[in-house]
Amino acid sequence: MDVSKRRLDGQLWPDGGGLSVGNNEAGFAALQRHLVAHPVDAVAVEASGGYERKLVEALRATGHRVVVLVPREVRLFAEMRRKRAKNDRLDARVIAEFAALFGEERPARSPALERLAAYLTYYEQLSAAVAQAKTQLESVDDDEVRALVGDQVRRLTADKRALLVRISALVEGDDDLNGQVRRLQSTPGIGFLNAVTLAVRLPELGRLSRHAIACLIGVAPFDDESGRHKGRRFCRGGRERVRTMLYMAATAAKRCNPAIKAFCERLKAAGKPHKLIIVAVM
Repeated sequence: MDVSKRRLDGQLWPDGGGLSVGNNEAGFAALQRHLVAHPVDAVAVEASGGYERKLVEALRATGHRVVVLVPREVRLFAEMRRKRAKNDRLDARVIAEFAALFGEERPARSPALERLAAYLTYYEQLSAAVAQAKTQLESVDDDEVRALVGDQVRRLTADKRALLVRISALVEGDDDLNGQVRRLQSTPGIGFLNAVTLAVRLPELGRLSRHAIACLIGVAPFDDESGRHKGRRFCRGGRERVRTMLYMAATAAKRCNPAIKAFCERLKAAGKPHKLIIVAVM
């Protein structure tokens, strides 16, 4: 399924045949009738900034296996297959072909975790808005404008505090999640928001190896070697929001976590650059 704000375009793989319906309850019902007439192993969609969420919920509620794909990976697959033309019908066919070869189903999150994820996103947006307003405040000379921007900073800061209270209440209301957050917080340097972000946005934590987790977050240094060429290793990809929170936790851990502090001192003594040390801590 290719998902947009208003439309859903589907293509069956490998037999072909498709449909186009609205991205709404009536469209979901029409899609369900289509899937009854044409049974499938799974329905694949790209993560589309949230436009796919209601569709995914509706499909899972009716017992269908849903695979949510990373758009960049699907696009690279299309380029590899030399499929340069792009429209909704063709995109749906590429998504289906990619999912048939590489698609893996992620476990569905509970409604509580979905709500927490939405709260975390809003909290991050508020934090960005506060930072932007404070930057504006530094460059404004007019007293009246400074007062207006100052009021905005105070309002946004109050909204952040109120939202943090709601996040705390949601975490405390879920025994399993609360236990996981407390265990994560037992590591010096991991604060409450760091722990919640890891628990909600990295559900694979504890089930995959540390190497796989590093790749998921985007802190794994990948080789750049060919023949005699020995290039520098760089990190790329990964879950940006998790990585951002982990960066802040790593910065704190360098100061307050004795084991991490000693680890950083060893790397520094070995001549490692500051950014490499931070990524190693992460």
